[in-house]
Amino acid sequence: MASRLLILLLTLINAGSSLANDDKFPIGVGDSLRIDVYDEADLAVRSKVPQSGVIRMPLVGDVKVLGLTPKKLAEALEAMLFDGYLVNPSVSVEIQSYRPIYVKGAVREPGSFGFVVGVTVEQAIAMAGGLKDRASENMKNWKIQRGTQEDAIRVQKDTQLMPGDILTIQESLF
Repeated sequence: MASRLLILLLTLINAGSSLANDDKFPIGVGDSLRIDVYDEADLAVRSKVPQSGVIRMPLVGDVKVLGLTPKKLAEALEAMLFDGYLVNPSVSVEIQSYRPIYVKGAVREPGSFGFVVGVTVEQAIAMAGGLKDRASENMKNWKIQRGTQEDAIRVQKDTQLMPGDILTIQESLF
């Protein structure tokens, strides 16, 4: 019985940690990365992704990480390390913290907020202290600016945000 409970507990812990790095979100400027190479402590890297999107890795030099998922980056690093450096490299990449989300416009406390996997528009508004009295309750006037996309995305209360999203709540005319 105790072993079943332990297995269930370990499964839940692993499910929670995989949720945070399920390759759903590409790596972006401001994310904090943890890169480990199995059995090669000297090759471990902890880095915040700079504006250039390039981090420096021991042995292989500069590596462009921007836009890659953790899994794709791990695969690329394994290929680079295999090419003349290690016999059978095993690389793990984890996003330890994501870039923040931003809420602006007709909310009580606009600003940046730490990204949490699964956060919705409604939850982000709550983090920003709720809507002001003059805020538009018409969701057609709520928009998300995502990455370098020029067109803003129209949202619903249950729309999930991504790291770096900018949520704008317009004021109503009346």
